[in-house]
Amino acid sequence: MASSIFEKLLLEKVNQFKKSFSETSLEVFHDESQGKLIHPGEYGTYREAIVRDFLRFIVPCSLDISTGFLITSMDNVSTQCDVVIFDSNMTPVYEESDRQRFFPIESVHAIAEVKSTLSKKQFVEAINKLARNKALSERMDSRPVIVKKSISGGYDPRNCPYDVIPSFLICQKLDFNISNIENELDGYYNYEVEYRHRHNMILSLEDGLLLYCVEDGKSFPYSSARGINLKNRFIFSGDNDYCQFKVFAAFIFMITTSKTLFFPDIVNYMGSVEGSFQRDQS
Repeated sequence: MASSIFEKLLLEKVNQFKKSFSETSLEVFHDESQGKLIHPGEYGTYREAIVRDFLRFIVPCSLDISTGFLITSMDNVSTQCDVVIFDSNMTPVYEESDRQRFFPIESVHAIAEVKSTLSKKQFVEAINKLARNKALSERMDSRPVIVKKSISGGYDPRNCPYDVIPSFLICQKLDFNISNIENELDGYYNYEVEYRHRHNMILSLEDGLLLYCVEDGKSFPYSSARGINLKNRFIFSGDNDYCQFKVFAAFIFMITTSKTLFFPDIVNYMGSVEGSFQRDQS
């Protein structure tokens, strides 16, 4: 059984998302007389906003969605993330005067890249960039303070996928031969990328959904679990045009709610406070 009300609301959101991402954005920013995009930067920003609006229907209200950079207490900074999902109650958001936003990794629940049509070269660049940003989630104290964790145990990113920031990519289309992509995908990653830092999901609106599968045959939105690297799976439309979107929505809810929340101690982000004087009450 399922809720007919929820399914109708979800399909309405999916249809609105597909139309806005694929059609409305082009209608607004494509000049037919010149056959090219006008204001390509704004076009990308518009599409990112469309994605964030769709995600707000899926992601719990306790989490907020923005765009910006990840920072660590070890002085690392990511490249810009098109989507940053974070715990709004635990995240001190730092902004520069030009409104660029910076998010401590401890309370980030997911990151994403938003793309249009991708060639094979562009796709390889995008997933490796996403992996490098995801790897920053482990640039924290070896014994961070855990605020909330879905399962028992301490901090263990090598074996517990919930301790690593999830990542996903959304694009219009993969513009290359994908007839065997589930078997070729491993070769697209640079050799230094740890398997656990690979994407959680890749949603191509026109092609389908890339994720993983476990031994019992079920789909799974993590590349590894308990130290075991999982096999790729590609889900695409058959009789149900909404199948990959439903799976994507279900797993976005799962990975964002299951992510371990750490305490972002701002003292660790500060420079030294030595060099001052102090007097105590006598």
